[in-house]
Amino acid sequence: MAQGKPRTVDHQFYINASPEKVFRAFTEPRQLVRWLSEEAEVERRKGGAYRLIFAGGWLHEGSVVGYSPGRSITLAWSWPGVPVTGTRLKMSVKPKGSGTIFRMVHTGFPPAKEWVDLYGGAEWGWTYYGLNLKSVLESGHDLRSAEDR
Repeated sequence: MAQGKPRTVDHQFYINASPEKVFRAFTEPRQLVRWLSEEAEVERRKGGAYRLIFAGGWLHEGSVVGYSPGRSITLAWSWPGVPVTGTRLKMSVKPKGSGTIFRMVHTGFPPAKEWVDLYGGAEWGWTYYGLNLKSVLESGHDLRSAEDR
């Protein structure tokens, strides 16, 4: 039996772009493919559906469990082939000076041994994708290599 509190990934990035531009980047399908996935569908409303297809055909799909226009979106997140579900990914924006604080909080990772790799992958992955969003919005450069896409 797992002991302890669920683990959380919590990353913040300062992006030299308006909160509106950053918000669109993580809620509009056309913008999501610029920094996150190869294909994207998002119904921007609580109860809506989302579908993200990553390089190699890796699929994430589920429901939008929270939506605050111009502020945040929360997705029910699961992994294909993993029987345990229940994590949540919240992406949000907050104005800071002439830019924006972009925050990604992925909660609900059980402390069980079988979740260590998924938690570690989320830590690494959200760091990478957060930095890629910053790069795309600030310089137009997508850090994903052509071979990975």
